[in-house]
Amino acid sequence: MEFLALVWTFFKIGVISFGGGWTVVGLIKAETVPRWIDEAGFSSLLAIAQATPGPVALNAATMVGWRTFGLPGAIAATLAVIAFPLLAITGAGVIGKRLRLDPIALKTALKTGTLAMMAMTLYYLLPAPPFDPILLGIGLVSFVLVAFTKVNPLLVILGAGAVKTVIEALQMHV
Repeated sequence: MEFLALVWTFFKIGVISFGGGWTVVGLIKAETVPRWIDEAGFSSLLAIAQATPGPVALNAATMVGWRTFGLPGAIAATLAVIAFPLLAITGAGVIGKRLRLDPIALKTALKTGTLAMMAMTLYYLLPAPPFDPILLGIGLVSFVLVAFTKVNPLLVILGAGAVKTVIEALQMHV
């Protein structure tokens, strides 16, 4: 039964994975921790999934499947997470033409759902309380710089790290 639960879990994740793997990281965490993997294992899984070529959701499915049921689990979870997107791509053209659906309206609706999934991912990846107001400030400034200016996001990431490092160094000397 657990094997089927794993397949069903990653099929559901595949259904809502429009927008890329990072939109569903929060859902992957909610569905797999602590059932099949612990917090530390999820952090490691996320680092490996990010470093491995391919979508994060696909890599995560493969790794969770491998850790829980070996090779059969890895294959089943991988196929489950890509099953719906493959079916959707195949069927969307035929159904969309027959029903005369507006592809732009559909894309807009999917983007809205994607924003909600990204917010969920952010929530699940936030540090545990006590919440650091300095990190919140750095995060808000980083968001504004990336969203409303043409500053390179890589520079913002490096700058945020540098600012936090300097603040911590100053606090140690006080």
